[in-house]
Formats: sequence, structure tokens, C-alpha cells
Amino acid sequence: MNIKPISYMKANAAKLHTELGFEPMHVTQNGNESLVIQTAESYQAQQEKLAFMELILSREINISKDKVSNLDEFLSSI
Repeated sequence: MNIKPISYMKANAAKLHTELGFEPMHVTQNGNESLVIQTAESYQAQQEKLAFMELILSREINISKDKVSNLDEFLSSI
């Protein structure tokens, strides 16, 4: 885990993007974790993974409630 004090973040702001890559940085203030920063690319990838997992969970719930349709019904509905 990448943990740095807020003073490090302030002093190295210009190079943080290349330093972070896809690993988030946990920032501390007065010894307590206060922020987690990540690149925009990393955040977007995380959001896409989360959306995909939510879609899978939604489908599993629908299957367990027997809320499914066969392929022909589905295709005729779109």
C-alpha cells in the first residue's frame, strides 16, 4: 500500500500522475488517513469494473427470482 503524508503530495504534485499509475495513494494528515487519490484512468477502470459487477449481480438476482425470458422473447422486445 502506498501511504504518504499530505506534505509529500503537496511537494510532488506535478509528478504524482506518473508515480501513481494504477495504484492509489493513501494520504495522511496529522498521522491519520484522510484521502485516497488515484489517476483518472485508474478511477475510470474502477468504475467500469464496478458497473460490470453490478450488472452481473442484477442478472443473478433476476435469475434467482425466475425473472428471465428466452432468447426469442428478448430479441422480439428490442
